[in-house]
Amino acid sequence: MARDPIRKPHARRDDRRGFERLIGHSRAIARVIEQARHVATTRATVLIEGEPGTGKGLVARAIHEDGPRQDAPFVRVRLGSLVAEGVESELFGSEGEADPAPRGRFESAGGGTLYLDEIGEAPPAVQVKLLRAIQERVFERAGGTEMLKSDVRLIAGTQRDLSADVAAGRFREELYFRLGGVRVRMPPLRERPEDIPLLVESFLREFNREHARRVTGITRGALDRLAAYAWPGNVRELENVVEGMVVLARGRRALDLSDLPEPLRATAMAAPRLELAVGMTVEEAERQLIAATLRYTGHDKQRAAAMLGIGLRTLYRKIKQHDIR
Repeated sequence: MARDPIRKPHARRDDRRGFERLIGHSRAIARVIEQARHVATTRATVLIEGEPGTGKGLVARAIHEDGPRQDAPFVRVRLGSLVAEGVESELFGSEGEADPAPRGRFESAGGGTLYLDEIGEAPPAVQVKLLRAIQERVFERAGGTEMLKSDVRLIAGTQRDLSADVAAGRFREELYFRLGGVRVRMPPLRERPEDIPLLVESFLREFNREHARRVTGITRGALDRLAAYAWPGNVRELENVVEGMVVLARGRRALDLSDLPEPLRATAMAAPRLELAVGMTVEEAERQLIAATLRYTGHDKQRAAAMLGIGLRTLYRKIKQHDIR
């Protein structure tokens, strides 16, 4: 069976560890970092929720690298890429004539952290064994009878609504509660557009170094177009777009609108729609509205104030109040 290799971070990121990989100054990402730092020093099981491309794996690794197990292995398993029949032996190992007690991922991660990406894909039989490994810290290899101790810090990630899977009978309720004692929600990029300039700046440095390019920056017009896009693929999609722009750029210059991929160049700069979550504070809703309006107007504060129906002095006061950069 093909295994998801245990890899070190990409070479271009070796100079960053832990929470330094989480780039941004938005309140949304600050909350994630605060939560994750708080639980990193414990051995609590953590469930990281979020859309694809939001950085769930980065947070899992950051928790590991900021905790007491940082010198032990960090093992990531992408359950969604495994054949259902092979998940049990992949995680717990197997015993048989053909496979004389090969180690599973629980043993490979001994003393360290095991990150189970897309935990919602775990088959029912595996869910039972996972629950036992969490509750009793023991497990058996597939086809074996010997009880082995489990010494791993378990972190799980999901893009699915596991509570809905529980209601539909697809996911064990006990396992859901065990995993969800500590939950960290990764915000989609559309909820933290103020982080896009920092992310782009970081990606430009990385890809200049990786591809031996000499891109000096990005124009305000191109950056505004990136900020206005909805990014259904989240940070991963933004990273891929910036890499493509850097690779194709010639000479020493700044990227501009002509360097954007065609779908982004053709995107009309219509006023973007905000998605406000139930339970969001009025202060946060106001902050997002003001920030989005400033981006839409190209940071023309007089025009933004007129659109918002407030005076220019009031806008300046609210920009300072909400720390909008």
